[in-house]
Amino acid sequence: MPFSMVVSPIGQWFARFFSFNTLIIAAITIGVLCILTLVSYGIDRFFGRYETNTAIYEEISWFVSLAIAMLFMQATFMALHADIDNSQLGWQYSNAQFIILFYCLYIVHRKTVLLFNMGLPIYIYGLAIIRHQTQFNILNLLAMLLLIAIIWVVYRNSEWLIDSAWYYATQFLFGVAWWSILKGIRIMTVSQVLLLTFEFMLMMTIVHFGNIEIRAMIKRYMKLEKDNGYDFLTGVRNRRTFNEVSNEVFEVYSNNDLPVAMAMFDIDHFKLFNDQYGHQVGDSVLKYVAQLFSDELFERKTNAQLFRVGGEEFTIIFRNRTSAEAAPIVKAIRDILVEKTFEVKDGLDVRITVSIGVTDLKKSDQSAKDFYKRVDKYLYQAKNNSRNSMSVEGDVSSLS
Repeated sequence: MPFSMVVSPIGQWFARFFSFNTLIIAAITIGVLCILTLVSYGIDRFFGRYETNTAIYEEISWFVSLAIAMLFMQATFMALHADIDNSQLGWQYSNAQFIILFYCLYIVHRKTVLLFNMGLPIYIYGLAIIRHQTQFNILNLLAMLLLIAIIWVVYRNSEWLIDSAWYYATQFLFGVAWWSILKGIRIMTVSQVLLLTFEFMLMMTIVHFGNIEIRAMIKRYMKLEKDNGYDFLTGVRNRRTFNEVSNEVFEVYSNNDLPVAMAMFDIDHFKLFNDQYGHQVGDSVLKYVAQLFSDELFERKTNAQLFRVGGEEFTIIFRNRTSAEAAPIVKAIRDILVEKTFEVKDGLDVRITVSIGVTDLKKSDQSAKDFYKRVDKYLYQAKNNSRNSMSVEGDVSSLS
């Protein structure tokens, strides 16, 4: 290959990339990514308020959001350049869309985003064949299969890939597969395909480091919420608040004759939800159970406080109630939980059960830790009784 044939595309790429149009495209792309990040947080927050499984609505919301983002970018870039499909500006526009797709594939981790990523190249290439813009050939088929394989690998392994060197390998393969498909539709050389792939990787790397900062901001926000006393996932009080409140309760109630009870419950076989259906379903179960108990305690005017003290462990402090008075309340809420079903995936509903321990504050307790250790012991008595059981002051009964 003559040297001039290589230098010419590189020179054209430099002139195009370092231009005012690139700044406009970058600004629009970053704006859309920021909006999608806010949408992600908003969707999780909005549907997190509901007791029922809202996974299907969250999936639909993400599909619609991603489709709107892609259509918005297409309309915006076409407004910038009327003949965008046949221009080099159109190549930058395509890279901007690839960035949106790749970003959402790593960050959002939704089935609809997976299907959108897999379906789009099939749709674009199929439409080009129907319109006689290209003909079917084996190289395009191989490029499409490579793209679908990379999309699947990223979807299944995004959590560890995003912080590893393999992230950049997936970037390259995603970009080169997409541009190899488009090479069969648009007139371009192999050197242009490689340069456009490099451009995609360069822009995606900038976005990636920006995303690292965004993730750090979200972690700081989660830490702030934790410091403010509430669990980020379930919205109930956290372990730090429990330690403070239980110590205050001990100081007050250990010096008078007023009763105070503590209940502790654990979601039965919770690990199976994570292992069989994924951590997203596990998180939904935690939110669902916490919301149900929180709402029922409020509706019953118990003035009780609910805390998440561990992975799937929760405690309730009942001021001015004995264990004999608190136990029926907790059991009644548990019965409501068991009567309902929870959809773990399409067409599969399960019943969630809990194991419960209940105790009073005793005169013999030397600290809040003694109070907590006893209710924890009673909880494990219930769990050891084939789970779905309740232990009130060591008296264990099955709740089946």
